[in-house]
Amino acid sequence: MVEKSDFQPQNLREKFRLGVIWIVQYWKELFNFRFDKYMIIQVIPGVYGLALVAIGFGLLYLCFEAFFQSTWRGIFYLFFAAPLTFLVLASVLRALLEFYMVVFRISEHVDELVGIRDTVDRLSGISDSVDEMAALTRRIPFWKALTGTQRSRARVPDAARRRKEDDNT
Repeated sequence: MVEKSDFQPQNLREKFRLGVIWIVQYWKELFNFRFDKYMIIQVIPGVYGLALVAIGFGLLYLCFEAFFQSTWRGIFYLFFAAPLTFLVLASVLRALLEFYMVVFRISEHVDELVGIRDTVDRLSGISDSVDEMAALTRRIPFWKALTGTQRSRARVPDAARRRKEDDNT
């Protein structure tokens, strides 16, 4: 349902402005020879729409051709073959474009992970330093007394405790 606010001049101007920005960005990325951004992700919905329209017009053309050959053949194409073909082609196209979308999203995530890996490599030196400090503090005999940590006592299993109690009685 379309609301009246959609037809407000301010709202239409804002939508027009956003559309112009998108078109300018598209053309800018189209002639970007660095290939540092995947623009196909932005284009896939438009490609899908254009392909569906092309499939529809192609099937309509086949229906008209079938009517020129025979009325029954035209009716068969119009009510059975064309809708079934459209359904199959649209499904295959959708699956293919979704596959491409997933591949490009995986690629984007891998690019991000490469950036994170550089940070992790830089931080791994800190980890080694912390491990060295922990090893040094273990060697200092009074460190545990200064920090207030106490040795934990080993827990005696219940069966061993019962045997000792039985031996004492």
